[in-house]
Amino acid sequence: MLNTNDLETLEDQCFENFISLIHRLTGITIAKNRKSMVQGRLRKRVQLLASKTYEEYHDYVCGNTDEKKPFIDLITTNETYFFRTPRIWSYLEDQFLPSWIEANPGKVFRAWSAASSTGEEAYSLGILLQQFKMKYPNFDFQISASDISQRVLDICEHGRYQGRSIENFKNSQPLVFNRFMQKNADESFSVHSDVKGRVKFFQHNLFNKLADKKEFDLILIRNVFIYFTSEDQKKVLNLLTPIISKDGTLIIGESETLSGIDDGLMKVENLIYKKKSTNE
Repeated sequence: MLNTNDLETLEDQCFENFISLIHRLTGITIAKNRKSMVQGRLRKRVQLLASKTYEEYHDYVCGNTDEKKPFIDLITTNETYFFRTPRIWSYLEDQFLPSWIEANPGKVFRAWSAASSTGEEAYSLGILLQQFKMKYPNFDFQISASDISQRVLDICEHGRYQGRSIENFKNSQPLVFNRFMQKNADESFSVHSDVKGRVKFFQHNLFNKLADKKEFDLILIRNVFIYFTSEDQKKVLNLLTPIISKDGTLIIGESETLSGIDDGLMKVENLIYKKKSTNE
């Protein structure tokens, strides 16, 4: 029988081993002062598998391919909501999209939500682009959305939201909310099919190249770089910059900056970057 007292303490060396494993699997760098957070997230899983110690569970993850997915799901932080950071969406609607369509008549707009979490960002973008299409019927778009966690991708695919996730959206944009969200029997809300069908979700590690070699006109990679070291930020950015189109834009999170690692990109304003032309 498992002695839960053995799970009261995550030894420093074992914590260091978990830090290394997390970085190897996800690129996320866990700070040395986050031991209690890691322990708290792992404890129930360790108990469920009847591992006697955290060390035993660490070895189990390392030696068992199937356990790596639930381990990643436990460690990664996924908190977001619809239309987070309003000025980003205002910029896209009022400045970027009108300029883009003028410069790219007849082209399909391609966007990538590169750390989509539970999907609110990708669906927010879908709603925004669908509204833009209502103004410009010849405008067409495709949205790709990815995350490293299969658990949150399952939430994305179902596309059912409630609570804090949508409350601000409902209160701040009631007309848009009523147009694009439908209520379900369980009191949750789903995005209308005309938007949902435009978003394709897939699992992806940002440290790997995309199989799709096409360029994107917009990449959203928000609230991800804060979990990476400067060196790892640069690695990811070096994979993203080549696949941004010549008129394309990259947007990061409100607590982030690309200062010192933005080779190939030019800052438009805080959080917003465009690809440098060969003459810049």
